[in-house]
Amino acid sequence: MKYEEALMKPFTDLKKLAIGIILSIIPIVNFTIVTGFAMESSGLGKAKASSKMPEWKDWTYLFMKGLGAFVIKLVYMIPAIAFIAIGVGIAVSDIVGAMVGTVSPEMLGQAVGSQVAANSQLAQVLAQNWMLLLPGLLEAAPLIMVGILLALFAAFLTPIAVLNYLSKRKFSAAFDFGVIVHKSLTSTYVMAWLAMLVVSIVVGAVLGFIPVLGQAITMFLLSVMSYGLYGQAFKEAK
Repeated sequence: MKYEEALMKPFTDLKKLAIGIILSIIPIVNFTIVTGFAMESSGLGKAKASSKMPEWKDWTYLFMKGLGAFVIKLVYMIPAIAFIAIGVGIAVSDIVGAMVGTVSPEMLGQAVGSQVAANSQLAQVLAQNWMLLLPGLLEAAPLIMVGILLALFAAFLTPIAVLNYLSKRKFSAAFDFGVIVHKSLTSTYVMAWLAMLVVSIVVGAVLGFIPVLGQAITMFLLSVMSYGLYGQAFKEAK
């Protein structure tokens, strides 16, 4: 695995880097065209992978590939979203039921209207009656925890799913679970995924304080780095 090559790939062409950062600020474009460009940085589907970023061209192709990747990620996240939504729904329902008679409709209406005094009074009432909230929270907690674990598992699998889609040029390839699981459970990919997790935390911490631009820089850098690294792992997993 050429870790240094993947991590330095975004800096091999400052003009392409600048274009990527600017596009990463624009909604929709940032998770379609920019993602499609990052996917091309993986080197899959090419006779020889390059240590440099690809060209900014074939914008329609990049848009469609990025959109496909977005849909794939969303589908993989559906089980996690469902568990978390059900858990939150149960918690809210139980909490509302428990607080009936404790919180007056007038106070609740004022709080919904974002009145500071009402919000402070509501928070005080909830703090004094926190035991009433406990059963609902305990009932919802297992579902929410399962949802979080499923979200982490989906985040682990989706890079390989997206790359299989890119490699095979078929949307259905993203759901070829035999291939996806096989390539995901290799030591090469696990190490690459953990490395990118650390890099993501570091880069996010360093650039996170910069308004707007910091988020765009972080998104583009991590996209190109991760697909460059995962592309290597994908090729090495036979």
